[in-house]
Amino acid sequence: MNACGTSAPDVFIPNRQQPMRITLRQLSVFRSLYETHRVSASAARLHLSPSAVSQSLKELESALGARLFVRESKGLTPTPAALTLLPYATLLVDKADEVEALFAEAGEGRAGTLAVGANRRFGIYVLSRRLMHMKRRMPAIETSLMIEDNDVVEDAVAGHLIDVGFISGRPTNPDLDGFPCFEDRFAFVVGLGSPLMSAYVTARELSDATWVLEREQRTQRDVLAHLEARGIRIRHSVTMDTMGAVKRAAGTGLGVALLPYLSVREEILRGDLVEIMKPASTELADSQKIWAVWRRDAEGALRSAFFQACSIEPIA
Repeated sequence: MNACGTSAPDVFIPNRQQPMRITLRQLSVFRSLYETHRVSASAARLHLSPSAVSQSLKELESALGARLFVRESKGLTPTPAALTLLPYATLLVDKADEVEALFAEAGEGRAGTLAVGANRRFGIYVLSRRLMHMKRRMPAIETSLMIEDNDVVEDAVAGHLIDVGFISGRPTNPDLDGFPCFEDRFAFVVGLGSPLMSAYVTARELSDATWVLEREQRTQRDVLAHLEARGIRIRHSVTMDTMGAVKRAAGTGLGVALLPYLSVREEILRGDLVEIMKPASTELADSQKIWAVWRRDAEGALRSAFFQACSIEPIA
């Protein structure tokens, strides 16, 4: 009774004599009781016994030092303290549900963060495109891409700096696992209808052909060294400013080009370019293949989802 002789309403005054002990289960029970107004209905909704629901409510009221419901013939009636508690309980329970869902999705490979590294050739010509497709298909997976030399990428995987790496050749670190997934070699390409599209082309025929080269000196040196090792001496050539221009020139029939396979793979698949003198996959050394690598002790769900979304799978 107050000074005016009327009953004072229930108020939200925590019991400060001992540390507050509020659990998410208690708040979940409270919210369900607020919505159903019945212990039996809340017990069925939460898959608990009625006694467990009543005990949880009792513990919550004790922790808060406030009565939350009044029992009446028609069910439970919320008190003013319950009205005060409801938005906080709803927020905390909903956030807890979000956290559970987030980690459940991560465990199933449907959400999370994945750090990826690749050597320059694979990162530029393959992975950068595939990551864009993956982002559209699986927006809940956040990815970052580091493009570096092979040794740097392998060390980053082993050092827990990135989750997955793509390198040329089998990993040397014993703590890493992986599989070959792409060919990493040079490819001789010509346009459709070229006279060089025969079952076998000799080094002399290639020496007499017109070659389309990229103007960049380092690339030219790599190409010429590769040709020289196969007994091919270029006599006629034209140079282009970019690799894209080289591919277009070869595709229109201007000449033959020697380019990294990864840079022309899509054009070959589309039929814009034709590969000649293609080696069998069994002839390729490990150093001529891109390997996907990861730590042996790493969780695999997110990695597997990434491989599937980017169409990355083992090759022979």
